[in-house]
Amino acid sequence: MKTRIARVLAALGTSACLSGALAPAHATEYSLTDLGLLGSGWSNTYATGINASGQVVGYAFNDGTNGTSFSDQYQAFVTGADGHGMAAIPTLGGSWNKATGINDNGWVVGTSATTTSTPGGDTRGFAMEGAGAAPRSLGTLAGPSTANGISADGRIVGAYTSPASTQRAYLTDANGGAMHDIGTLGGSSSTAHGVNQAGQVVGSAEYRSYTSVDTPRERAFMTGRAGDVMMPIAVAGYDMTDRDTNSVAYAINEEGTVVGRSSAFVGDAGRAFIAGRDGIGRVLNLHDMGTFEMPGPWQLTSQALGLNRLGQVVGSYYFTSNMMSHAFISGANGFGLVDVNTLSFTNLAAGARDWMFFDATGINDSGQFITNGSNGHAYLVTPVPEPAAVLMMACGLGWLVWRRRASING
Repeated sequence: MKTRIARVLAALGTSACLSGALAPAHATEYSLTDLGLLGSGWSNTYATGINASGQVVGYAFNDGTNGTSFSDQYQAFVTGADGHGMAAIPTLGGSWNKATGINDNGWVVGTSATTTSTPGGDTRGFAMEGAGAAPRSLGTLAGPSTANGISADGRIVGAYTSPASTQRAYLTDANGGAMHDIGTLGGSSSTAHGVNQAGQVVGSAEYRSYTSVDTPRERAFMTGRAGDVMMPIAVAGYDMTDRDTNSVAYAINEEGTVVGRSSAFVGDAGRAFIAGRDGIGRVLNLHDMGTFEMPGPWQLTSQALGLNRLGQVVGSYYFTSNMMSHAFISGANGFGLVDVNTLSFTNLAAGARDWMFFDATGINDSGQFITNGSNGHAYLVTPVPEPAAVLMMACGLGWLVWRRRASING
């Protein structure tokens, strides 16, 4: 009987712990953490990645806006837990670097110039194996390389420049090991943006080769495990085989769900999409936000830049009537989009902000996400737990204490 009760409590406790660990589809309130600036020499900060501890990576810059420097000068940074304590990451010998991803072990990846002899410099993807470690070059399979994402076990993805001067996607072994070309979709180029622990890679690739008078088109892809079998992603209602459409996949979670951007016609800047592990996707419903009227599809563009295990998606949309980019966050499985600018922040008075959150670039499994402001600052947004979530976490903790005491007492 005692064993049976213990099993029931174990199930309830596990459920409570899991429920507490994952954020609800939408919290009612959030707290806002300004990541600040990287010392007095920098005037702008842009966040690109976040891990389970709320560590944030990105880069600082000066003369530019919305994450872009006019002089191509950047300085990579990483913070401590919950966005506190920003520290610069050394370059690989060049004049600039950018951090683009971080995993739950605190490994940071990005791209760095390796020389100061030319304005752009030769570049290499880099990995930094935790706080205080020196960044190391990932090398290349030919010319300059970049690093765009990292998995839980340290597999890294990005692109390198081939001898034919085209971009080619790569995947490394675990812990930033050997680099492997993962191919294309029949054309000459590809770029990888995200990877999960199973080694599934997402990005974009030239869909097929064209004659010199045609413009190459990129199509979003996902691979099987360990980067094998590149498969194009299909978005419902969009003819992705049409030479006049483009798409790109930016992120993949541990469930194999993918997000990105897909265009439908010539001149279309694209719509945010979410796709399942079968490679079949749908466009996110921006009408969910209900804050404006959209008279035609040409009025609105969007892109999905990150997601967590629940399928909460973050990204940006651009509405031509006010000529502004807005950050958004969704509920589970990409439903119920909300403009980040309409959220309620417990530590920010109403009307205290005269700038916009223009994009959101990453989100962790507890619902913390990063967003960038038009004022040149990057922010960490943390859901304030609702009473029900607090109760579930307390129940889970209580069960763990009871179980430990029971095991000690025999």
